[in-house]
Parts: sequence; structure tokens; C-alpha cells
Amino acid sequence: MVFGFEPFSEYFENPSSLVAHRLSKTRILGRRVIGKTLPVNFRTIERTMLDIIEPVRTELILGLGLAPGRNSIFLEKVALNYRLGSEKDNSGHLAPGPKVDARGPDSLMSNLPVEEIVTRLRERGIPAKLSLSAGNYLCNQCMYIVMREALKRNVLGGFVHLPAHERLAARLSRDLPSMNLATMEDAVRKVILLSLRFRARSLQPESSRT
Repeated sequence: MVFGFEPFSEYFENPSSLVAHRLSKTRILGRRVIGKTLPVNFRTIERTMLDIIEPVRTELILGLGLAPGRNSIFLEKVALNYRLGSEKDNSGHLAPGPKVDARGPDSLMSNLPVEEIVTRLRERGIPAKLSLSAGNYLCNQCMYIVMREALKRNVLGGFVHLPAHERLAARLSRDLPSMNLATMEDAVRKVILLSLRFRARSLQPESSRT
């Protein structure tokens, strides 16, 4: 399950949604990818995500988001149960409250092998870094929900921030680092592949691991 976001603010296209759409219905290690686009809306995002996740059996839930100004793929390590609410969403509203989940823990960590993934992406020639903050906007909220639902189902979950793609950067009236959309698609495909292999290893009996 791969989630991207719709366009927002001045960003008339969102590479996270484009990548999720490109990967949707493809297969990775025999598993079918389901790609969906989420609203940039504090009030509806959780219900939208749950309506998509609940009917499906999945091994991995992965959120994607746009991080304008970054020039690398960023693997997020932790989501905070906190929303600053300084920026309005696409409906014109600020975050309705400081917490993503009033009954949840203060933070939830990705259970993807993020350090290994960063290393493998860089070996492949794709700029990648580890990040300890998914921000305070919808991406952090999405990651927190992803991890809560993944841990509840005993599956893998995580979040990846993408740079702007070239077409977006070219049409904005300011300098903005960018990355080719095909490279980002390849990177996310690799994230999924490595995560599924990691899950397969973790499910093996200890005596059969090499």
C-alpha cells in the first residue's frame, strides 16, 4: 500500500502522487502494489486512509510526501504525535488540535530497515539520507497514522520524502532542487523491494537464517 498526496499550495503537481500512481498495479516480488492519493486535509486524511487500509491485507504501508528544497530521497525514522498547525491545508483550515491521536504515544518509529535502505540507494547512485523529522504538516500526520495501523496489524510501515521533480521545479519562479521522476520511482520501488526482503528474513525461523 503506497500513499501519495495531492498538489498543495504553489506545488501544482505532487511527485508523491505521481510515483504512487506509476507504481499502482505493478508487482514487486510477486506482490501487487496499490497506489492511492490522499487529500491535503487535516480533518479527512485519517478517515480516507482507514477506508483504504481496512479492507486490504497488506505486508507494507508506505507514505510518500513532497519535501520542497531537498535534493535527496529522505527515509523518515520517526513520526511525532504532534501538529504545529502553522500552515493551512487545501480546505483552508489549520490543524484542529496539537495531537494526531489523543490516545496514542508521543512518537512512533518506522519499522523499515531505513539505514540499510539509505545505504543501498546510495550504492545505486541515488542520493538518499536518513531523517529524524517528518515535519509538522500532513506528512507527519500521515506517517503517524501509517505506523499506528502498521503496528496494529503487525506489518511494515514507513514514510519517504521526495524532492520536487523537474517539471515542477522548472515552472516555479524560484530556484528549487529537483530529481528526475523516473529516479524517484526507482528509489521507491527499491524501498519496497528491500522492505519486503527484510520482512521475509524476519519471518524465517532463527535456525534457518544465514
